Amino acid sequence: MSLRVVLSDTWSWPEVRRGGERYLHELGAALAAAGHDVSILTTGSRPGSERILDVPVHRVRRRSPAAGRLGAVAPEVAFGAQALARLAARRFDVWHAVSIPDGAAAAVLSRVRPGLRSAFTDLGFPVARSRRQRPDHRLQSVLARHVDSYICFSEAAGAWLGRDYGRAADVVPPGVDLQRFRPAAQRSPRPTIMYSGSLDEPRKNVALLLEAVAVLRRTLDVEVWLCGQGDGASLLAAASPAARDAVTFVGPADDADLAERYGRAWVLALPSHAEAFGMVLVEALASGTPILVSDDGGGPNEILVPGVGVACAETVEALAAGLAEALDLAAGPGIVEACRARAESYDWKTVVVPMLERLYAG
Repeated sequence: MSLRVVLSDTWSWPEVRRGGERYLHELGAALAAAGHDVSILTTGSRPGSERILDVPVHRVRRRSPAAGRLGAVAPEVAFGAQALARLAARRFDVWHAVSIPDGAAAAVLSRVRPGLRSAFTDLGFPVARSRRQRPDHRLQSVLARHVDSYICFSEAAGAWLGRDYGRAADVVPPGVDLQRFRPAAQRSPRPTIMYSGSLDEPRKNVALLLEAVAVLRRTLDVEVWLCGQGDGASLLAAASPAARDAVTFVGPADDADLAERYGRAWVLALPSHAEAFGMVLVEALASGTPILVSDDGGGPNEILVPGVGVACAETVEALAAGLAEALDLAAGPGIVEACRARAESYDWKTVVVPMLERLYAG
């Protein structure tokens, strides 16, 4: 049965280039491909409409009232009110939100409108002590109590929802398009480590990755591709010359370039601390490329299975050894097939969208 689905998030691609914002559009495209009537509501520096991945995107003007009191979340709180005002009179079946204030608005509207299902995807860990530091923390409590489906990306993230907010999470990971992300004809001739993500977020451990690369280059000539949004110049300036000489700073890559680089890289490294999932890991696996992650027990450890990557401690020495092991995996027989087989567990079409459809149906 075709459903009318509204997806919402304060921030969206391409103004903000992070995995969470890309998830919004990937989700919309996957639901539309399954035959659902999907639209996306978000904000922008200018209002207007466009299509991204062939899904209509409507942007309202981004506002920041009470910024002195609400700080960085002011645009999100304003968008929650804007979205509720805009959608209250519309008829649709599912409101699936990705930021907290519009998630709370979806939960409230679904309480008073028969037949409307509300869903919220938490992009991180719903840890109460952290969420209570937000000026809008009461909206998080409303959301946790009243939304029909509270979705977490991993069991690790969902466990926090149970402990801190007393409700069970619906664990639904992001998906991957196995047709868009495919192995390349051949890997880069020089052993290449790829990182894709924020360059400014300390918990991503990019500086630590570069230190490990400097150690690794004592015995192996490797190249590093840094893909993502952030201050790459400062990051490189702080790195040792041995690491700096290995780095190609790609910056924010478009979808086609990102997909091509996944397949040509030898290893996708995401040594983040406290990562709820890691979309780039599954995209790399779909491209036949092994992965390296932190062993801190977060979402990436649920993606990793023997034979497709390495988990290591968050130290320079452990990371350097893990990179060497992952590069050996990339050169071994059958690695492309093993990685693709693991990525099939996250296929939007056959796995993830059917899980969401069951939640939407209640």
